[in-house]
Amino acid sequence: MSVIDKKGRIFGKLNIIDLIAILLIVAVLALIGYKLLGSDEGLAGSGQSVVYTVEVKGVEPEVYDFIQDNLPSQLTASNEMLDAYVTAAEGTLIEEDIYSLEAGSGTSGEKIIRAEAGTYDVVFTIEGTVKDNLSSKLGTQEIRVGKSHIVKTTLFELEGGVITSCERIVAQ
Repeated sequence: MSVIDKKGRIFGKLNIIDLIAILLIVAVLALIGYKLLGSDEGLAGSGQSVVYTVEVKGVEPEVYDFIQDNLPSQLTASNEMLDAYVTAAEGTLIEEDIYSLEAGSGTSGEKIIRAEAGTYDVVFTIEGTVKDNLSSKLGTQEIRVGKSHIVKTTLFELEGGVITSCERIVAQ
């Protein structure tokens, strides 16, 4: 008994062309399964731990107290929990209004209030894992000193922050 009979069927049951089509379908399904369920790290690397600070100016006292009562707090982005936590928030009370020149005002001398007396300048310490080492993204935001940053957790969200420091933690 040979593997392929006179009609070109394998073991007398399966046509060679059908076998090739089935193998091709299985290979495509395996590739799709690997992409969907496999590693999301890709060529970018296995991720790296980072600790960075974000300064947010003019935080209301009630909000600052709420944040202090709810630390640590997990970061979110696009309705997904991130592998990052706000671990500390240190505030400095602003005792008098602070003014700065309005952006683009030129020589007009107009001034706007940057922060009102009685509010806090808060420095958040955030620890997390950046999965894509090439773009330094944590969720939907890039982690780079000087870049604006939204501190968004499951319990609070503050816009207008600026990243003031960033340290990558090297695994030993």
